[in-house]
Amino acid sequence: MSDVPPPLPPNVPSGSGWGGQAPPPPPGWGQEPGAGGMPGPSRFEAPEAIGYGWKAFRADPAPLVVAALIVLLVPAAVQLFGNLVAGGNFFEFEADGNGVDFDLNPLALIFNILGSFIGMLLAAAMVRLVLDVVDGNEVSVGAMFSRFDMVQVVIAAVVLSIAITVGILLCFLPGLLVLFFTFFTNYFIVGKGQDAITAIKSSVSLVSDNFGAVLLLAVLAFLCMIGGIIACCIGILVAYPVVTLATAYGFRTLQGEPVKPV
Repeated sequence: MSDVPPPLPPNVPSGSGWGGQAPPPPPGWGQEPGAGGMPGPSRFEAPEAIGYGWKAFRADPAPLVVAALIVLLVPAAVQLFGNLVAGGNFFEFEADGNGVDFDLNPLALIFNILGSFIGMLLAAAMVRLVLDVVDGNEVSVGAMFSRFDMVQVVIAAVVLSIAITVGILLCFLPGLLVLFFTFFTNYFIVGKGQDAITAIKSSVSLVSDNFGAVLLLAVLAFLCMIGGIIACCIGILVAYPVVTLATAYGFRTLQGEPVKPV
């Protein structure tokens, strides 16, 4: 029996796999597909994350600005209304020759707690919105209030508030460390469906494994927010969405997950 391969059929080029080298597989063949088939960056870079946030904001600013208005103004309005109704802040003190007098206003305190509670839920809703942008889903202000567990958000907020407060009382720095290492807690609750305690642990693990990159992202995010405040406070309506988009980008890419190109 002859070892010579049979002739090529008509219209089949050499090297196409007929008695020759197999052709290269199509792009992505044999690789695990990402969400929507979108490619992810090879590695995370904090400046690139901020740039991604800015480009994604410019691509569709309207829902992001509306969402930022809701997240930033509604809790503040609730607390301001409470102070007006109660006739002052929930906690006031004044010093005189006889010492310091403390005054607790229960009604103002109730409104303050209500405003903080609303702020927790709205911050998680903003995370839902920016994850939809990064994941390539339909973006809607109405849809940002769905598809996440509000109870877990509140539990995480309460646990972290206590931990951060205790940390601040212990020479301030421990409180900042708690805040930093739990940077992605809401993203794990909203984006992965984790419970509050698991999300806190996941955030600590992700930040610990990427300490330098996340630290640089946090510094750049802080500078963006300061810049937004300096710009007559109007700039915060741009800075806040850009920072949350950059954080969502970091949340996905640090785990090797794909993001929507912008």
